Amino acid sequence: TKETQLEIIALCEQIAYDRKGENIKRLDMNDVDGAISDYYLICTGLSNPHIGAIAERIQREVRTKYDIRPISVDGEPQSQWMIVDYGFLMIHVMTGEARDKYRLESLWGDAPCEDVVARLDEAHRLSLENKTQG
Repeated sequence: TKETQLEIIALCEQIAYDRKGENIKRLDMNDVDGAISDYYLICTGLSNPHIGAIAERIQREVRTKYDIRPISVDGEPQSQWMIVDYGFLMIHVMTGEARDKYRLESLWGDAPCEDVVARLDEAHRLSLENKTQG
C-alpha cells in the first residue's frame, strides 16, 4: 500500500541519517515524465566503505521490519555509487565526488525535493526540547 511505501521511505531516510549519511534528499518523482520510481532518495557517504555500510543497513532493516527485499542492488562500494531499488523507491548512496559529477538533483530539477537532514535535525531538536521541559 502507499502508506507502507511511505513508512519504508521514512525508515530508509532515518537509517541513512543515523548512519551519518550527508545531504540526504527525497525527490518526489510521481509527476516526472520518464521516472522509473515514485521516489528517489539520494545520500552522500563519506567513503567507499561508508556507502556500502549505509546501503547494507537499509537492506537489512527493511527486510527485518517489512520482509521486503530490493528488486536489485547495483554497484559496489568501490564504484563510489550504490543503488538499492525497491521499485517505488530508488536509493542512490554515493560519495561526494560521484554526487558532484553526476548531479542527480539537477537531472530531475523539476521534481519536488525535500531536505531530509533538515527535517530530521528539526525533529531531533524538538524531541530534546520536549524531554528537557518534561
